[in-house]
Amino acid sequence: MFKKNREELYSLSNQFIEIFIADIFSKNKVNMDEIRSKVSDEQREKLKKTVDQLKVQVEEFINSNNTKSITEKEPKEQPSSPLREKLKQAKTENEDTEK
Repeated sequence: MFKKNREELYSLSNQFIEIFIADIFSKNKVNMDEIRSKVSDEQREKLKKTVDQLKVQVEEFINSNNTKSITEKEPKEQPSSPLREKLKQAKTENEDTEK
C-alpha cells in the first residue's frame, strides 16, 4: 500500500512539473524545439541533478508524513468531564457497597 501511494505521488508530482513548465513556456512564448537545441550537456546534467534532489526531498517528505500518520492514529486519552468522573465514582461506590 505504501509503495502504491509513493508511485501515485511521483506520478502526480511529475504531472504537476510538466504542467508548470508548459505553462511557463507558453506564457513566455518559448519554442520547445529551439530550447532543446540550445541546451548544453552541462545544463542537462544540472537539470538532472536538480530533479534527483527534488525526488529525494519528496521521498523524505513522504516518509515524515507516513510516520506522523502512524503516531497520530494511536488512541489518545480524552480528558473526562467532571460529570463523567462523578458518575464513575458513584458507580464504583455502589459496586463496593453491594459486595
